[in-house]
Amino acid sequence: MKFRILSACALACVCALAGAGVASAQDSKPADVKVSGGERDAAAKIDKAKGTEARLQAASEFVKKYPKSSLRPQVAQKLADEIAATQDAQLKISLAQTYLDFFKEPSEAALVNDILLNAYINAGRTDDAFKMASARLAKNPDDVDLLRSLAVLASNEVIKGNNTYAAQGQQYGAKAIELLEADKKPAGVDDAKWATYKADSLPALYRATGIIAYKANDPATATARLEKAAALKSADPGVYLLLSDLNYSQYEQLAKQYQVMPAGADKQAALKRVEAQMDKTIEAYAQAIAITEGNAQYQAAHDQMRQDLEGLYKYRHGSTQGLQQAIDKYKKQ
Repeated sequence: MKFRILSACALACVCALAGAGVASAQDSKPADVKVSGGERDAAAKIDKAKGTEARLQAASEFVKKYPKSSLRPQVAQKLADEIAATQDAQLKISLAQTYLDFFKEPSEAALVNDILLNAYINAGRTDDAFKMASARLAKNPDDVDLLRSLAVLASNEVIKGNNTYAAQGQQYGAKAIELLEADKKPAGVDDAKWATYKADSLPALYRATGIIAYKANDPATATARLEKAAALKSADPGVYLLLSDLNYSQYEQLAKQYQVMPAGADKQAALKRVEAQMDKTIEAYAQAIAITEGNAQYQAAHDQMRQDLEGLYKYRHGSTQGLQQAIDKYKKQ
């Protein structure tokens, strides 16, 4: 669901209704708007051009020759619609940028700004997307879909080793989660669509912000966010693999602290914490193994985790009896 597109459509409807109202108020005037034959011919040339790029070129010539033409809004709208219908994100970006070279009026630019921003996001043009989005969010800080998209985009960059937008992505993702969990439904979105959007977006947002925290070496935040993604049934195996790693690291840290402690009540309390974390680690491994089973992309990780889990489980329980049932529990889920 693209709320920005819905908003743009709503705005277009408002403009159309406003235009109709103006026309009705002027019905009593005897003179209609005059369009010269040259304007009509130039507009017809746009329609006859083959392909959107050629039509944009013809439209550029039209605007240069007839900048005040009453046909200009129609031409701008029709070309904006064509650009919106373009499937290739890179081509859509090129077309929108060309359009903005000569359709410079605010009302004209508004027809493609959302299209261009979405195309930047879909094409992974992170610098352009964040730069353009900052102006949009300054005017509409509660644009939940834009916040969600930017958080996911930032997490994708972090995975590739680019932390430039990590802080912004974490901020935007947290804001989007807040809006979703507070049920701040955008105007014009019905309850059923909103419910579906929430169900799809929350796991993705907890995943994205969890990954950003993991790469920023913030294990507490990463664990909390990724556990929420897992609880919401994220379909990404990476969520469960990272949780396994985070839980094991925490177990290892607690175990090392326990080993150097002097005998006594504090050490006995520390042992309980170690055992509790080991149990949590076993559960994380069992879930990750269940999720990745049969997935060729994660086969190596699956096999290694299975081997590690057997060692942990046997140490904790004295044997591997019951281990398969622990894994199967997550398969059923």
